[in-house]
Amino acid sequence: MLGFPAMGRRRFLADSLRALSLPLFLRTSARASALARHPYIQNTGIDRATIIWTTRENSAGEVVYSKDSALWRSRAAVTRPHTFEETESTSPCYRHQVELTGLEPNTRYFYRVQQDGSDLAPNEGLSFQTAGSGAFSFLVMGDSGMGSAEQSFLAKRLAQETCSFVVHTGDLVYPRGSFDGYEEHYFRIHRDLMKQRAFFPCPGNHEYMTAEALPYLAVHATPESGVPAADNGRYYSFDWSNAHFISIDSNTPLVEAATGKGQMISWLEADLAGTRKFWKIVYFHHPPFPTGRHRDDPLSALARDHLVPIFERHGVQVVLNGHEHNYQRSHPIRGGDVASDSSGTIYVTTGGGGANLYEAPANKLMAVAKAEHHYLRIRVDGHKMEVQAVGLDGREIDDFSLRPTPWIDPAGALNAASGTAGLSSGAFFSISGRNLAADNAVAKETPLPTELAGVSVSANGVRLPLLFVSPHQINSQIPFAAAGEILLRVQTDAGSAETKLKLSDAAPGIFVVARPHGELITEKAPARPGEWLVAYANGLGPVRAATFGENAFARCALSVEVHIGATAVTPSFAGFTPGFPGLYQVNFLVPTGLTGRQSMSIKAGHATSNALEVAFATN
Repeated sequence: MLGFPAMGRRRFLADSLRALSLPLFLRTSARASALARHPYIQNTGIDRATIIWTTRENSAGEVVYSKDSALWRSRAAVTRPHTFEETESTSPCYRHQVELTGLEPNTRYFYRVQQDGSDLAPNEGLSFQTAGSGAFSFLVMGDSGMGSAEQSFLAKRLAQETCSFVVHTGDLVYPRGSFDGYEEHYFRIHRDLMKQRAFFPCPGNHEYMTAEALPYLAVHATPESGVPAADNGRYYSFDWSNAHFISIDSNTPLVEAATGKGQMISWLEADLAGTRKFWKIVYFHHPPFPTGRHRDDPLSALARDHLVPIFERHGVQVVLNGHEHNYQRSHPIRGGDVASDSSGTIYVTTGGGGANLYEAPANKLMAVAKAEHHYLRIRVDGHKMEVQAVGLDGREIDDFSLRPTPWIDPAGALNAASGTAGLSSGAFFSISGRNLAADNAVAKETPLPTELAGVSVSANGVRLPLLFVSPHQINSQIPFAAAGEILLRVQTDAGSAETKLKLSDAAPGIFVVARPHGELITEKAPARPGEWLVAYANGLGPVRAATFGENAFARCALSVEVHIGATAVTPSFAGFTPGFPGLYQVNFLVPTGLTGRQSMSIKAGHATSNALEVAFATN
């Protein structure tokens, strides 16, 4: 019998087994050890999506993707090592991120994740769908990452839902938002959903218990939204169909902004002012109107003092929060109290995602308060939103809908050319406000329609032609027969809004000045002495022998003059533009002696238009 020392026998056995199993080891264990975190979708949009996965090895990765499983394209991953501050571990860990851009809207894409040419997650049915127009649904949960049986049960229900994406209101991982905690209580539990649907989270207070939420930032890729570089990933915004979503960080960035050391509040103001979407939905962790355990939370007080006034200025319809481990839905709130009409904001606390529950005491601001585990199912269709709070057993613990009524800015209807309040019969005008139309729509034919995207405008009961409607603006035309005071009414499926205005004999306004062939007068193409110009105008008053809808060469009944600097010019023609009744054109010859930039206006009868700066050649 051949003898070996004990150490030699163990080495011989290990070497022999290693040699015998080497091919199988390379085929299976290499893949398993490479994939430390399964692929998940982030930041889906109308033409883009982000795919992230994590490995223990630093090797080249890519995503291959296709919309028809036939023509496949590939995109290389950007790889970086996770730092010790992110993972609290000296074991190597590499983050791979692929940005897919140039995608088609409302389209399902299939994808595979590869490392050194081998699929890391074969046979898992990886796919995602881009954003588009029309109705959509999304899910909302908060305070989930406890690893409880309730979290797992709700996660299974979430995975069975049909949705476009998932919103999380914070406290993704307990107790302290660690890197390993994200894997255990976030990615692993929601793996089947995250490989197909993007999660759009906001950080809770437990995220900040590890390195100021550094692990949270390390595992997410959020939309680029003009956020200052120092705050990138902590707050952001994105659009989906006719809705604008804003994720706020109600932790350190709120404290810093409230004390003048941060920029989040000014960013929020600008972001809301810039959106033209119908729905404005904001979510963050700390509820501004807590009624339970956190009613004295200073961060909730900061949110109430500094964020709520911004929401009310810009007509935010819904705010979603967490922090209170229960379900609460407020009455419409404005100015810190229940609103007398439907113009207030609805605040929904959805903090029952799996953590231990808190009491939900009654409060005059709250319509519903229940200490139950749950998530939200929300469907948006035009200017209607339907919300269900779904409990552990699948029953709805609350069900409500929102249909925001239109609101007209106090300035009322404005002259479409001058932007002033002056209007006359036949003039084109704009109404500004909120909730005016569910989405943008433009008239595509003549005669102009009197209803567009479910919106109509009437003057003293007579429907008006519509050129354009949107959530924030409507462009229309006053009847030629109208006179005196008229009542304008905007009517939508959700309700109506009214404003009064008094018409003048003339209310001139200049749109543009151009050459007869259509070239605009600009600094690079200035007007020259002796050439003919056309000023396109609005509100020059009645025309001779013209009725509503005629498109003949109808001339203005009132006297019309063109004033350029100190020079008055009598036009050769002032009346309707052929084929476009209501749009006036004023043809005039440029006098000599004008150079540089000159102020130009049009006088019709006794009314004078807005002043327009016009460039004249210097030689």
